[in-house]
Amino acid sequence: MELAVIGCGYVGLVSGACLASLGHRVIGVDTDAERIAQLQAGRVPIYEPGLAELIAAQTRQKRLRFTTDTTSAVHAAGVIFIAVGTPPFDHGGADLTMLFAVVDQVIQAANGPKTLVIKSTVPPGTGEQIAARVASCRHPLEVVSNPEFLREGAAVQDFLQPDRIVFGANSQAGLEILRELYQPLIDHGYAIFSMSRQSAELTKFAANAMLAMRVSFINEISLLAFAVGADIESVRVGIGADHRIGPAFLKAGVGYGGSCFPKDVAALAYRMRQANLEPHLLDSIAKVNARQKALFAQRIIETLRGLDHPRVAVWGLAFKPDTDDMREAPSLDVLRHLLTAGLTISAYDPQAMDNARRILGERVQWQRDICACTRGADAIALLTDWPVFITQNWEHIATLMRGRHVFDGRNCLASGKVAAAGLHYHAVGRPPVAPGAGRQGAMGVIPAG
Repeated sequence: MELAVIGCGYVGLVSGACLASLGHRVIGVDTDAERIAQLQAGRVPIYEPGLAELIAAQTRQKRLRFTTDTTSAVHAAGVIFIAVGTPPFDHGGADLTMLFAVVDQVIQAANGPKTLVIKSTVPPGTGEQIAARVASCRHPLEVVSNPEFLREGAAVQDFLQPDRIVFGANSQAGLEILRELYQPLIDHGYAIFSMSRQSAELTKFAANAMLAMRVSFINEISLLAFAVGADIESVRVGIGADHRIGPAFLKAGVGYGGSCFPKDVAALAYRMRQANLEPHLLDSIAKVNARQKALFAQRIIETLRGLDHPRVAVWGLAFKPDTDDMREAPSLDVLRHLLTAGLTISAYDPQAMDNARRILGERVQWQRDICACTRGADAIALLTDWPVFITQNWEHIATLMRGRHVFDGRNCLASGKVAAAGLHYHAVGRPPVAPGAGRQGAMGVIPAG
């Protein structure tokens, strides 16, 4: 099939490249001329494992190309995916300006029957608004919903090996188009769920809100664990072993971030208020997340209080490993708290340095590697659990530091190895470990090192 994917951000680029790999001919469209020029030159402007290689392969096979010309793309394609951003307003609702602008462009450019596939995350009921809008077109335009469930860092795999594919169509014709698009994955036995547009739209929001709720739940329990001397890592294993609960998204840490959880929780709460429903639970998810970041920063500030010119080495800036995405990254709030308290910040991330620098400017000392970042630090604050941070030689790291404190915001470090190097280990929801000490384990004390 001939497809156009309008919007070459994370969702659009991954979707376009993966659809091309399924055998479709895809035109990627974006109004950002510089981004399109990069893609035409073979440079992928975002970091996502496997994506650059996939785009290069599909471009070579002439199944994928890029343009800024929306009209020509709409003319050429029978199916148009819309994957533009729906950023949050200050009040929490989703800004659909870009989405409706693209819909209007399609209405004006349509040269025959088309199917609009809404890939952007939109509030329930948006498909109905779009359907009403396209009724003015001189050609029939079918509107369907196909929400994405892609994890940054594993997006290509998630598209080609999905847990499920959700079809939202209010007509048999729309459903048949979606089935044809995804037939190669259907043939491989991946689960397909067909439902109304409204249900598909709500499914996307509900999934992200549920995952965010699990993160905030375990983070709230981590505060009590720390207060009473329990270990949240033991607690999460204990409750996650229950098949009704499971272990996913029950890892305590500095909080969630990214382009989806924060804005989708806020947008869902806003949509409930529009329906005259009070979103008690959804509001609490966001409040717990904000508190988690503030309390983590406060522990560092209190620990270093009284030192002359305290310095913190921040390991990790992206909201999660295997991405350069800084949208709503927990590191941003933590760093702002530390900077406000007058601490000097030295920071390093394997992929997100440029994006972080554009946001925070020169208030932070940006470093080229872990050693440069850590040299002279009074404390390390690990905020993103990149594998390179987990596998460090702690004896060497200790020689670089002025102080002796390590704050593990992802509960990913081996506390015994950190303590054996003569460092104080601080985690989330876990008792601190003094230099040379061991952590209390299920079978007694585990010796340091």
